Amino acid sequence: MVEPEIPLVAGSHRVRVRVGQTVRRTGNSWSPAVLDLLRHLEREGFAGAPRALGFDDQGREVLTYIEGEVGRGETFIPDQGGRFDIRLPDFVWRDDVLVQLGALLRAYHDAAATFPWAEREWLFEPQQPVETVCHNELFPWNTVFRSGVPVAFIDWDTAAPGPRAWDLGFAAWRWVPFFRDEKCRAVGLPTGITEKARRFRLLLDAYGLEPDIGIVRAGIERTRQLLEHMSKAAADGSEWEVELARRGLLDEGALEIAWVEQHAEALVES
Repeated sequence: MVEPEIPLVAGSHRVRVRVGQTVRRTGNSWSPAVLDLLRHLEREGFAGAPRALGFDDQGREVLTYIEGEVGRGETFIPDQGGRFDIRLPDFVWRDDVLVQLGALLRAYHDAAATFPWAEREWLFEPQQPVETVCHNELFPWNTVFRSGVPVAFIDWDTAAPGPRAWDLGFAAWRWVPFFRDEKCRAVGLPTGITEKARRFRLLLDAYGLEPDIGIVRAGIERTRQLLEHMSKAAADGSEWEVELARRGLLDEGALEIAWVEQHAEALVES
């Protein structure tokens, strides 16, 4: 009996389906590096990633399916036409989630730090100083939850060598989160620097680091890179990014960058 292919939600440049207990993804020129990274993580005993099973007869990556729930919402926050993005499940914002995220990310970075990354093709150019292989898109919707806490990361095609702060800064932005007060009110989250600084420390304590402005600055640069990528995709006519631009989400991203730049020191010192 042939297993049915069940479409899974993916980004604008990705095609992803579930077949039985596997996930099939469009192969790219950097897929061999990503699959080798996942095999390395398995050898290192890191359980928070899918296992790489090679390629199928259509040239698609074949990965194990991880049971659980991703931190993905379904509808846009209605305020100002949806400029504040899709509403995520309430459990994403719990303190214990942030603590588990920090521990999971530390375990991943430690396991990936010994991967021989040089002379391989990656989607993104390596960021210096290279300390590990960054996931690069640690969104809640790229994270699998069980019993309300994160247990694994998925969607590894953007992985690339870089400093630990590159992932940490971006994760803090998306999970603390480093949103403007106007956006926090729309999402239903507390406002103000003090609360954001407290949650930033929770994340870093779980990871095993002290708050550092370098981590905040790395998050600024990674978010700026992401915004530039999305703006280019919108200019090229990618339907999803065109829709986000129409709603004002890309403009909101630029305002977030300015807000974090203005408050970077307070986020570390409060």
